[in-house]
Amino acid sequence: GVKRLLLGTIVPDAALDFGAAPWPAALPNILVPDGSVVTAIIDNGTAFAHELFRKSDPTKSRVAFAWIMDANPSAGAGTVPVSQGRALDNDEIDILLADNTAAGLLDEDTFYRQAGLIDFAWPGIKQAALRVSHGTHVMGLAAGGAPGTMDDTRPIICVQLPTDVTMDVSGADLLPSLGLAIVFIKKLAKRFRHQSNPGKRVPLVVNFSYGNFAGPHDGTGIVEKMLDRKFRPLPNRQRQLALPAGNGNLARSHARIRFENTGDEAELHWRLLPDDLTASYVEIWMPCREDPEDLVEVTVEPAGGPVSDPVTTADGSMQVLETDQNLVVGRLWYAFQPSPTDRGLITASAAPTFSHDNPSDVAPSGVWKIRIKNLNLTPVDNVEVWIRRDETLPGFPRFGRQSYFDNDCYERFGAFGAPLPADPPGSACIVRRAGTLSGFACGERPAVLAGFVEATGNLAVYSAAGPITTACGASHPTRTGPDAAAVSDDTPVLHGILSAGSRSGSLVALNGTSVAAPQAARWMAGRLAGGFSGDRVAVNAKGTADDPGFVPPP
Repeated sequence: GVKRLLLGTIVPDAALDFGAAPWPAALPNILVPDGSVVTAIIDNGTAFAHELFRKSDPTKSRVAFAWIMDANPSAGAGTVPVSQGRALDNDEIDILLADNTAAGLLDEDTFYRQAGLIDFAWPGIKQAALRVSHGTHVMGLAAGGAPGTMDDTRPIICVQLPTDVTMDVSGADLLPSLGLAIVFIKKLAKRFRHQSNPGKRVPLVVNFSYGNFAGPHDGTGIVEKMLDRKFRPLPNRQRQLALPAGNGNLARSHARIRFENTGDEAELHWRLLPDDLTASYVEIWMPCREDPEDLVEVTVEPAGGPVSDPVTTADGSMQVLETDQNLVVGRLWYAFQPSPTDRGLITASAAPTFSHDNPSDVAPSGVWKIRIKNLNLTPVDNVEVWIRRDETLPGFPRFGRQSYFDNDCYERFGAFGAPLPADPPGSACIVRRAGTLSGFACGERPAVLAGFVEATGNLAVYSAAGPITTACGASHPTRTGPDAAAVSDDTPVLHGILSAGSRSGSLVALNGTSVAAPQAARWMAGRLAGGFSGDRVAVNAKGTADDPGFVPPP
């Protein structure tokens, strides 16, 4: 029977093409030179006409397919049938390049308007219209090449997720868009065959530079399981995936609680910031137990409000959170997460702390107190708590402001005033830096990349860490942390590394583990092109002798 129903992002009717034709049962092969590798990028705001993605002939693109999920479906003929947005193949991209090139220079604004990427008459934020766009920067690192030097051995597939999905950094709205993107990539990538042996498929490397804070962190989340399933090894084809470790190391978004005795109580100070236009959430994950009932009792005291009635790990347990004026400002509820997770989850939600529409109908900012009382847990049982990611990404209108745990025991700075990148030895504080690895990055298959500072060789202070939780029924976790680290900052004061800006001839700097992952994707593609392994084991084993910018993490 149906155990749960998960709703993904809402797609506006105008972005859907209800008359899209089905794909043929068999698609023709695309022959490419031996040693070729397909690189696929799933991101947003990817200016795919940048000169770094063209061949030696500037009117010819290496982008074999580009799917703009939130484009106007009627913007053009659309040579690849999709039911959402618009997808272009290499022929259509080359026609647009040729039509908009004069005296060797491409009119990129007109190109992107005709392609459907930047159309200000169409709703939505146009990231590729800005000087800096995340997708362009990432694709430049993963697959960019010096203008005039690239050949047919590095074809590119890029999928641009809907902007609304990207804006929701919690990852709650990521499905089904991510699943559709992966199906699109896999279906088209298997068309690429070696010229000398058309029966041999070309290897595929995918980069997905998104991360989140919450989830079970044991590899059993819906996104993690989907990634593992979609990229499982095949005897006749190499398929590899690169993911970032996440940037939540100093976000104060994670707590780990152990109780010594029945009746013991832990208290978390959840600080909600003012002017937050989005709801905030805390996830309290129970340990694996055959009988999940009556493990803990949780109450929440909103800032300036009364303490809620308790919620336990019994089916249907739920309470509303109110202010002292009896205004409902949140919820507290329990739900058992079915197989493969098999864990109980208590979630606390808080309404936005500001609203343009109903300024009186908001949650109070300040410290909310979450109290967790032990009923039947033993000293070896961990209660893992995560705050969902909620900040506003650079270049987007301000919506969310990241909440955090503000317990006094958490030591933020060292003796010289610098942020402490790791939990102090012997610290008993329940708010931890350890265990902040992105929930998406807890699966078994992907290569997961941390970021480090090139000038010092130290991991970036924001780069998230393991360990992760062991899945129910497993003897050990799927990983201990990131597989390797790549440069994400030049120096402690020069943040970021250079890659493609949104227009040809431009370079911009971005930092974060999002820029570490595509460097690994590029290295993996080179390994596969040479006939070697490019999986996470190879990434982890890579040393510093031949490339000091890509190292195993400490």
